[in-house]
Amino acid sequence: MQLPWQSAFTVSAHFLHGMLHFVRTHRGEKAAAQVLAGAAIPQSLLDQPDARLTRQQYVALYRTVAAALDDEMLGLWSRPIRTGTLKYLMLSLLDAPTVLVALNRFVRFWNLLLDDYRLQISTKNNLVRLALVERTPGTHVTPLAHELMMKLIHGIASWLLGREIGLHRVEFGFARPRHVEDYAFLYPGELRFDTGTTSIHFAYTDCAERFKREKHELWAFLKRAPEDWTFSAFHHASIAARTREYLGRNVAQAVTVRDLAQALHISVRTLNRRFAEEGTHFQAVKDGLRRDIAVHRLTNSNTAVAALASDLGFADATGFCRAFRQWTGSSPSDYRKGTRHGE
Repeated sequence: MQLPWQSAFTVSAHFLHGMLHFVRTHRGEKAAAQVLAGAAIPQSLLDQPDARLTRQQYVALYRTVAAALDDEMLGLWSRPIRTGTLKYLMLSLLDAPTVLVALNRFVRFWNLLLDDYRLQISTKNNLVRLALVERTPGTHVTPLAHELMMKLIHGIASWLLGREIGLHRVEFGFARPRHVEDYAFLYPGELRFDTGTTSIHFAYTDCAERFKREKHELWAFLKRAPEDWTFSAFHHASIAARTREYLGRNVAQAVTVRDLAQALHISVRTLNRRFAEEGTHFQAVKDGLRRDIAVHRLTNSNTAVAALASDLGFADATGFCRAFRQWTGSSPSDYRKGTRHGE
């Protein structure tokens, strides 16, 4: 069951523009508008650089673009990944004895499909590394394609084991993006950028584990795709996720970093160091949670702005409106109007 602060999770408009890119460049703005309408997403969000997509909007847009293009990877690779690919990939993994064997099959499967990159798997220093290696030097990097491939690898491995696998490290072969705050909840591990090669690193002990999954479980997983492999349960070793969970239970309270440190039974100094290691800080996680809940409720309910401000722990609506404008570039009322456009 999703907890309130999990279902309210939102992602950057980067994902909105990235998922629409192929449609817009190859089929035109009219086709993009039809896709947005099919996903029940207002076109006005395209004009808001700091807009956020709710979890439900992300899933709806992904499915709509994939259906429109007959490409389960949204036109992000040089060859389309036709509808049904994920199904046959997953069927090939079900009888693998361990996650490591399943990952080796995953690599071989994708290497039959990809022209611009190949996947490479290796084991060293008790870590299993899967890397995207360009087939031709100088191949153009599409960040969303790399993000989704790393997320797919992590999501499938976690589903096979029935729990979210913590990541030792994820490296991306592109610069640190503006939407990096989303990564703390999408990739539960150390993050590095500008590494030349995009790769994901698991602990060997996790990969050596045996698993048992039945076909009826797979059908449910595929029916919900891409939700389960994108938004797996939060990894509680992440200090950002543990903070979000604690704040989610006390969202209307004036929680300080000292309160959080006491609740987590660690010192404030250690807590701040852990935040720094994850590339964030207490106020950023707190603001991110309140922003996500606000966006979710403005999009999905008729809650009055003043009531929402109170529920989120603001002293008054003015302070909430000021904060919301800093988060998204819009006032709460304008954001709500934009997300309801065309209803």
